[in-house]
Amino acid sequence: MDPALEIEARRLTLAAALMGLARRTAGRRVAPDSAAAELLALARRLAEDGSAIERIYHFRFDPSYPGVSAGPQTVTSGLRLVLACTATTDDGTELGTVFTTLIPGRAPLVTVAPVGAPIPPEWRPL
Repeated sequence: MDPALEIEARRLTLAAALMGLARRTAGRRVAPDSAAAELLALARRLAEDGSAIERIYHFRFDPSYPGVSAGPQTVTSGLRLVLACTATTDDGTELGTVFTTLIPGRAPLVTVAPVGAPIPPEWRPL
């Protein structure tokens, strides 16, 4: 398989696996009345199960999934929590940057951006 296509396939596999984890953890949607503390608690629950994804799919996260964040933010539609970490394969090949977004009333969203997508340096662990 073309190496670029293989990396893209692994990124899609990782995003699907993490999306499944997020939806199993949060339910179909993040509770609509979730406050900032509840979004942070949900992110911590995701962290508890992230290592299983690493073992099953042979990925590593730096920092540990779901990663670092600016913390809950107030946006026009309410609150959101965006977290990020870098994903690599067991052999050290970087796959991309994993972004997990939690918004009350919406399904959790997990995407894996291409290699080099920046994580803001001021973001910190939960």
